[in-house]
Amino acid sequence: MVLNKDVGVKNYGTDRYDRTLGVVYVEDKNVNLEMVRAGLAEVYRGKSAPGFDNRPYQKAEDEARQAGKGMWSLGDKYVSPREWRKTH
Repeated sequence: MVLNKDVGVKNYGTDRYDRTLGVVYVEDKNVNLEMVRAGLAEVYRGKSAPGFDNRPYQKAEDEARQAGKGMWSLGDKYVSPREWRKTH
């Protein structure tokens, strides 16, 4: 998918664990947003990075959830990573 293509990251800073907060692009395609649209990722529910607008991501998640895409096809059986960590 990325062979001979430009890959970049728009950096929004780091989190409390010193991990990069950013958006990955392959050429001009926003990989983060495409993953949410496909139901392969969910929107982070914590505090957003400065300068980051999560509204397009939330809209994409709502649409993926309503369409039952990816993980949303599991319905009530889906457990978010955040909820899973609370119980394990």
